[in-house]
Amino acid sequence: MVNSVYTIPAYLSEENLCSPILKYQWDDLTVAKVFKHDSDILFEKLDNVSLRGKIALGIGIYEWIVWGFHHVSDDPVPYQIAEAAWCSNILNIYSGDIELNKKNYSGPIRRPLWLANTWLMPLIYYSDDSQAEWQSGIYVLYQLAMHITPKVESLEEWLSLIIDRLVKTHPAPEDNLFNDLFNEHREERRGPLVAREVLDPSFDYRPEQAPAMCDQFLRSVDYTKNSFLRSPKELIELGVEYPYQVLIDE
Repeated sequence: MVNSVYTIPAYLSEENLCSPILKYQWDDLTVAKVFKHDSDILFEKLDNVSLRGKIALGIGIYEWIVWGFHHVSDDPVPYQIAEAAWCSNILNIYSGDIELNKKNYSGPIRRPLWLANTWLMPLIYYSDDSQAEWQSGIYVLYQLAMHITPKVESLEEWLSLIIDRLVKTHPAPEDNLFNDLFNEHREERRGPLVAREVLDPSFDYRPEQAPAMCDQFLRSVDYTKNSFLRSPKELIELGVEYPYQVLIDE
């Protein structure tokens, strides 16, 4: 189904999220009216998390949404987007803002996938200079996931655990935009690297291991099977000395 080596993490694939019977209300034009879950506590905690940690959480919620349709959608694009998103949270330049054609994504299955991508992208690419971008991205992804998932309690439990973990392992660094007026240190301002494993409740995650885990992830990526990823040649031309690697300090 997925033209990529990317795989959904085990903790999520073990969740029985998908059913051929859709149990949620949906209207492409008025979906926002059914968003009703309180997100105040979520945002209070996330204020204390690095931007890279916030993005990781957003991708994780996106994966909950995508995986919820794995039995009723054979579209590989949402998975390729997830893979590109993880690469870009390691180094923003690996991919770019992805826009899906809205006309090709309508109805109670396709439109949620379009909506999830539409709000994930600003979170990844435009949050550096505006907290409104990550806040709105997380908000819509959260509301969408809570609306469509058949296992609300599981999602709530996962969110609570992972956000608390992110607060402890990837706290927000001090960030002063006036010290980086020309955006020469955007990656550093996002905070230390965050590995996908931070989202796995059963994994004994330690932040000092994140660079090695991110390196392992990048080396597993096959950019030739994901059109949203830049080739090593393109990346080198853009200034990336060692594409699809993380240089680890000995």
